[in-house]
Amino acid sequence: MSFKRLKFAFLFCVAVCAVFPSVFYAQEDTGVTAETDDNWFYGKLIKSISFKNLKSVDAKELEGVTGSFIGRRFSDEVFGDILDRIYALDFFDEVTPQAIPGDAKKNTVSIVFSVTERPVVTRITFSGNRQIRTTELKEAVSLKEKDIFVESKMLVDERAVRDVYLGKGFTNVRVTASSKDTAKGVEVNFKVDEGRSTVIAKLDFRGNKVVSGRTLKNKLTLKEAGLINKGAFQESELEADKQAIAAYYQNLGYIDAEVIDVVKEVSINEKKNRDELTITFVIVEGSQYTFGGINFKGNIIFSSDKLNSYVKLKTGSVYSQQKYQESVMAIADLYYENGYTSNRFQPVPNKDVNNKVISYDFFITESVRSHVESISIKGNTRTREDIIRREIPIESGDIFSKAKLTTGLRNLYNLQFFSAVVPDVVPGSEENLVNLVFSVDEQSTTSIEFGVTFSGVSDPDDLPFALFVKWQDSNLRGTGKSISASSTIATDEQSVSLSFGENWLFGKPISSSINTSFSHSQNTALMLEQTDFDDYPNSDDYYMEYERWVWTLGFSLGRRWTPVWAILSLSAGINGSLINNIYDEVNTPVDLTIVDYSNEWGWQNSIWASFSIDDRDINYDPSKGWFASQRLTWYGLMPFENEFFLRSDTKAEKYFTLFNLPVTETWNWKMVFAAYSGLSVLIPAYNSGIGNSSKVYIDGMFNARGWTNIYNKHRGKALWSNILELRMPIVPGVLAVDWFGDAAVIADSPYDLFNNTGISDFYFSTGPGLRFSIPQFPLRLLFANTFKIDEDYNLTWDNNWKFVLSFNITNK
Repeated sequence: MSFKRLKFAFLFCVAVCAVFPSVFYAQEDTGVTAETDDNWFYGKLIKSISFKNLKSVDAKELEGVTGSFIGRRFSDEVFGDILDRIYALDFFDEVTPQAIPGDAKKNTVSIVFSVTERPVVTRITFSGNRQIRTTELKEAVSLKEKDIFVESKMLVDERAVRDVYLGKGFTNVRVTASSKDTAKGVEVNFKVDEGRSTVIAKLDFRGNKVVSGRTLKNKLTLKEAGLINKGAFQESELEADKQAIAAYYQNLGYIDAEVIDVVKEVSINEKKNRDELTITFVIVEGSQYTFGGINFKGNIIFSSDKLNSYVKLKTGSVYSQQKYQESVMAIADLYYENGYTSNRFQPVPNKDVNNKVISYDFFITESVRSHVESISIKGNTRTREDIIRREIPIESGDIFSKAKLTTGLRNLYNLQFFSAVVPDVVPGSEENLVNLVFSVDEQSTTSIEFGVTFSGVSDPDDLPFALFVKWQDSNLRGTGKSISASSTIATDEQSVSLSFGENWLFGKPISSSINTSFSHSQNTALMLEQTDFDDYPNSDDYYMEYERWVWTLGFSLGRRWTPVWAILSLSAGINGSLINNIYDEVNTPVDLTIVDYSNEWGWQNSIWASFSIDDRDINYDPSKGWFASQRLTWYGLMPFENEFFLRSDTKAEKYFTLFNLPVTETWNWKMVFAAYSGLSVLIPAYNSGIGNSSKVYIDGMFNARGWTNIYNKHRGKALWSNILELRMPIVPGVLAVDWFGDAAVIADSPYDLFNNTGISDFYFSTGPGLRFSIPQFPLRLLFANTFKIDEDYNLTWDNNWKFVLSFNITNK
């Protein structure tokens, strides 16, 4: 037996002997005889690894270190690796191992480490910092109060504090970290000698003839001190700026351009107590080259003509290094997309110095298609793994496809279960095998929507608004199922609804849902006795009141297809409603659909079908892509029903990213243009009417936003709603500032909409708004100003801005 084996055996024997009596008695109770072999644990499967006496260290953090050893067989090498990883954490002063049988027959071993933790950090202080706040420095250090004190971390944090100062131009800063042991733990202090700050007084260029100094300054990260820029100097950015200058010239065809020297001159500004720096970039521009083309060699899978179609430079044009690199990436992507991940590309430049032409011999070593060896999911603590895997249209053994990988990424985002999804492609165990790793960051799938909407009541004693609340869990217990409950409460309307949905049935992307609702409302209707008038009067004396009770039950089925270019959905469903209109029969309403349900329950049934195409990148907060859908609903399935009509709903959306400019390392200035158009028409069957409650209307909350006082006054059989929006994310995925413009028109019939509608019939509104793009908090806070346009195109504005509380409705 080797000395190393004896050493580990001795450690474990001591540990086993310490706990052996309890183990022995436990075995005696079960009738199992204890073994006397001190090395019984060698070769046994490791069942568990646990720690005793933990106080400040998180056990989950240790599981991440030791978890990979579970299921491996015990050996000196394995045990040594475990110890190395534990000691590398620097969390413990002492570590004592124990070996305990993992089962009664000693087929497995459980390793228990009794540990003595290092002292904790009780206080972190900074001294000498006058120019930078303590809170900002505390955020920069990795050590936190109540953490285990690790001296190596303190030294790393010393550099982190120094980097904060260097980033703000304090190039003369000195930082010294020290620790002090106390009865309660360790106090850490960072002593700062800030020194004078260094700012850039002037950026200059020498040798530039083709490009002006002003243009080159705009390409630099370093900036001169001024009213807007502090002019902080960072040595780390100097090299990046040299590369930026060379890259700019290379994109203009000056492939030999380079910065051969950087001259720094320092002067002391005693008045401002700072060093002022003049930086001069010495440039050699060279000559401008044109592009001579690419000669592909070794390509069999794709023809040279096919590959040349991906080259973004035309032969004879001025050479651009950026466009050339984009061409190479496009060619590599073509192979990659088709599963060839192991190809080798070797471009060899040919520089014709005399004619100033650069061309390339592009050698390609083609390999066979790569296959997916395994797919793993990381980060899902709540969502079941099979719920995630079923959204990824690629399996182990399939040919690798980048398009399918992108489709899976889109599908996972559209679930709205995750705030981030990061796919990674790593080499497999053999060449031409790859492993796919999807790292997900789960977010809350439970949402609560609430709001206030104007109800349009005319009684001054009633409150003119309705309260709305909705609770939904779109990932019930991590199974992908959804459940929701909502309620509306107002003086003239009350309702409650429940729904349950499933996105997958029988292992296929088949969705199903069931929903039910119950509502009560107070309504008014024109009385029959007044129909002799040429125009219906507006006086309340000619109207009657009635109560409307409605109970509905609906069921739907759908199927999804996910080709690489879009998501296709086909669905259908059936709804049934029981309706009862209660009123004093002394009066009779004009609307016969109210009469037909007077003081007794009656049926109103419908059946519907819809189809949609979705090319949006993320359906709940898109930046690009488009969406289109068509839904047809037929009302009236039984002969004894009272309304028979067809409703058609057509929707279309389009999104463009106008620009996406990096402003800081973590934030881009981005503007998205969104356009929406929706058309709803109702077509009655022969000799059938459509009740007022079934007609379409402008609600002022989702269409023609701001027109909150007309939906009870004007209802029709045709509605056309249009929306234009400029969207600017402030916190991506959380908050955005929008400016919207709405235009909607309602007509008594589809014929009137298309033939008798003019600009004066439209309801317009515009204004700014805040939009929360969190799926669990889809709130919109809008300020709308409404206006009309007459036939002479004169605008009539409502000078009062209206606050509108709305929601983000994702069309699917």
